[in-house]
Amino acid sequence: MALCKNDICLVDFNPAKGGEIGKLRPAIIMSKNDDNELLATVIVIPLSTRIESNALPYRLTLPKREKLNEISDACINEIRSLSKSRIKEKIGVITQDEAKIITQALCELMI
Repeated sequence: MALCKNDICLVDFNPAKGGEIGKLRPAIIMSKNDDNELLATVIVIPLSTRIESNALPYRLTLPKREKLNEISDACINEIRSLSKSRIKEKIGVITQDEAKIITQALCELMI
């Protein structure tokens, strides 16, 4: 399966340690397409159905779409790199506007 930036895929986050997000859940592919082809890992932002309003830069609420059946928060501060073998299937894609907001939030968290 080709992994593309901004795709929403089901990802197996187990085993989780400490306060990490775990279980099988949707996540946004954040790594560039070229990197996704070359590397054995991808960078993802996990989604959660536990919604926290007005929580930028830590979270962005995403509406239901395609096979993402519930409103979900992108847990921007939980960004991580993981093996492609953890990616199960594509279930949707975020919009360009959502991608911009997430990228700006990541920059804010890193400064």
